[in-house]
Amino acid sequence: MKIFTHIRYCILVMSLITFTSHAYNKVSDEQVYTLMDKSGITRSIQGLPMQMNMIGQQMALTAKDPAEHQKFMQIFTSSMDTDGMVQKMLVHIQNNVSASEMESILAWLDSDLATRIVKAELQSTEPEFQQNFMRFMADMQSNPPAQARTQAIIHYVESSKVAEQAMKMMKGMMKNMFMAIKASKPEDQELAANLDKQLEQMSASLQPVLKQQMILTSYFIYQNISNEDLANYSNFFMHDTGKKYLSVLVDAVGAAMNDWGATLMKNVIAEQS
Repeated sequence: MKIFTHIRYCILVMSLITFTSHAYNKVSDEQVYTLMDKSGITRSIQGLPMQMNMIGQQMALTAKDPAEHQKFMQIFTSSMDTDGMVQKMLVHIQNNVSASEMESILAWLDSDLATRIVKAELQSTEPEFQQNFMRFMADMQSNPPAQARTQAIIHYVESSKVAEQAMKMMKGMMKNMFMAIKASKPEDQELAANLDKQLEQMSASLQPVLKQQMILTSYFIYQNISNEDLANYSNFFMHDTGKKYLSVLVDAVGAAMNDWGATLMKNVIAEQS
């Protein structure tokens, strides 16, 4: 497989999963771990290898070369150090959340709505998520949601700007992957220029796909969350605490994913040489 095929394949798999700086008072490790546990982000990261394997098994059904596909998936998952990723997120959150912001975020996470929302969102960390999601979508096509439900889902995706945050994370990861490739051949200016062009092209094509994916998966993830509760959740992201909560978590995951993406590309390059 060519290097660009590896990259596109990686981005395809990842797309199926889903700032101003100033002085901060240091928050404790315990506070960060509480935030990461209550938000579900720790479980999401720790469940990535199993999720990747499940997605890889599904994609193997359409792979032209099953042996090559299996080889890539082994590199893909073995490059992922989930413990290191959790530590990377901890450091990022500590450096980007003030004590007062942490207090407000943890207070919200202790609310009944947040508890139910996080429980719903953790469905996406289960190995069988893709299978359950596909069955749900098949049922939804036969029984379309009411207009009020559609409006509630779209309002959530647009008010939270979750698709934009995910796009920022994905672009950062792709950029880091491309930098790893450039570093392997620093003398190849044509490769560098081609990679820069590919980054912009892939980012442009991925953005609408990500938003559509966010909307569709939201139908499934929040299926047991009422329109009223979903509206309250959407409103949370219109306030400073909600904006900070989402941005710092997405940026923390992005920081962890960047390191993994660079490691993945180094391992792919080593396997091809």
